[in-house]
Amino acid sequence: MKRALAIIALLALAAPAQATIYNDSAGDIFTGAGGGILDILSVEVTNDATDISFKFTLAGDVDVTDWGKYMVIIDSAPGGDSVGNGWGRPISMPSGADSWLGGWADSGNGMEVYRYNAGWPFPPNEATWNGSTTIAATKSGFTFTMTTALANLNLGIGDSFTFDAFTSGGGGGDGAIDSLGNPNQQVGDWGEHSNANPVSYTVVPEPATIGLIALAGLALIRRRR
Repeated sequence: MKRALAIIALLALAAPAQATIYNDSAGDIFTGAGGGILDILSVEVTNDATDISFKFTLAGDVDVTDWGKYMVIIDSAPGGDSVGNGWGRPISMPSGADSWLGGWADSGNGMEVYRYNAGWPFPPNEATWNGSTTIAATKSGFTFTMTTALANLNLGIGDSFTFDAFTSGGGGGDGAIDSLGNPNQQVGDWGEHSNANPVSYTVVPEPATIGLIALAGLALIRRRR
C-alpha cells in the first residue's frame, strides 16, 4: 500500500497541468472577414492553484490580422445578469452572467475582467491597461489566450461554473460572431443579438497538489503503523 501511494504521488508531481479542450465546428460563421480570426476551432481551459486560462484556437492567424475581439462569459453563482455583459455587446446569458473576460489582439494585446454586482463596473475590476498583474493576454499565430487569477472571478479549487466563449469585431455594437458552445452559425449579421450556449468546467487541483495529498496519506499510514 505504501509503495503504491508513493508511486501515485510521484506520478502526480511529475504530471503536466490538466487541460479541458472544447471543440467547435469550423466554418460556422456568416462572414469571411478577418480570414478566419473570428472562427473558433477550440477553446482549451486550464487552471493551477491560483490562475485559470482560456486559449482560443482559431481558423486564422491573429499575428497577421489582429482586429478580432475574444470574450468569455461566466455563470458561477445564483443571480447575475441575464440580459447583458461587461462590454455591453448584444450577447446574453439567460442563466445569469457573473463574470466577463474581454480581450483584444491589437494594440499590443490586452484584456479586461468584469464581475457583476448589480451592474458592470467601469473601470473594470482588472485591466491590462491599468497595470494589473493578475491578468494577461497573449497571442501566437492561430491562438489567443486570456489568463486571470481565480480570485478575480470569485472561484477556487473545486468550484464548477458554466461559460461560453465568443469572437467579435472591433465595433462596440458587434455581437457574438462565433460561439464555442454552438456548433451552428450563431448570428446572421454583425449587430444581431444572441444568447450564450453554456458548457461546464470544474476548477481542478493541480497535479502537484494531488501529489502532496497522496504523500500526506502515506505519512498518515506510517504514523498509524
